[in-house]
Amino acid sequence: MFKARVLTAVIGIPVLLGILYLGGIYWKILFALMGIVAFLEFARMMSNVQLKPLLVTGLLLLVLLLFAPDLYLHLGIFGILILAVTISILNYPDLTIKDIAISLFGAAYLGFLLSYAIKIADLQHSFLIIVLALVLTWGSDTGAYFAGKLWGRHKMTPNLSPNKTWEGAVGGLVVSTITALIFFLVIDIDGVGLAYALLLGIGASILAQLGDLFISGAKRFFQVKDSGKIIPGHGGVLDRFDSFFLLVPLVYYFSVYII
Repeated sequence: MFKARVLTAVIGIPVLLGILYLGGIYWKILFALMGIVAFLEFARMMSNVQLKPLLVTGLLLLVLLLFAPDLYLHLGIFGILILAVTISILNYPDLTIKDIAISLFGAAYLGFLLSYAIKIADLQHSFLIIVLALVLTWGSDTGAYFAGKLWGRHKMTPNLSPNKTWEGAVGGLVVSTITALIFFLVIDIDGVGLAYALLLGIGASILAQLGDLFISGAKRFFQVKDSGKIIPGHGGVLDRFDSFFLLVPLVYYFSVYII
């Protein structure tokens, strides 16, 4: 498993960075596909516990949140809610409020959070900013993994994710913070002092770990081990990018107001 993870990273990371470096439509297609695959994984997990996902409605909401200009966003959401209500009425009682609520929440969670990854494409230093979001994610995940393996003793959320420990959480926090500090020491961007970098590293790791725990809870609720199998050694897109989803809006706002 560990060898598969490393091999996937060695091949996948350069490909991912290459697409992001190209920018433009390639950047947007990448994150759109990421969101679509993640929602399909979410829908498959729903089906595992006999819930009925609203695939078309959910995908429409996802794409709307990813790409709709603010001027049309509310109108689009209104239309999708009308569609969801109509479908629920026509399919009553086979389709329940739980099916609708969970489907729309999954689509909204993924679409809203990933929309920030797409917004970053329009910022100055966009490639560096998205790389920052990725390395903070990887730093937090890697630090938590190895610190938990080496020193993990005290369970953090045993009912939610039995393998997560407080020692691992601290390891993720430390490595994420060091990553942020090194990034801004190497990449000289005006306006970013070490204090800001320190705060970003801490905040990013907290959000990354919350995102990880949240998807762990979703998988436990849906009674699955992995969200999918598309990424060898990692599982699905939700398994690999759960931390990134919740972290990327923070990096966006940091870039807008600090950088």
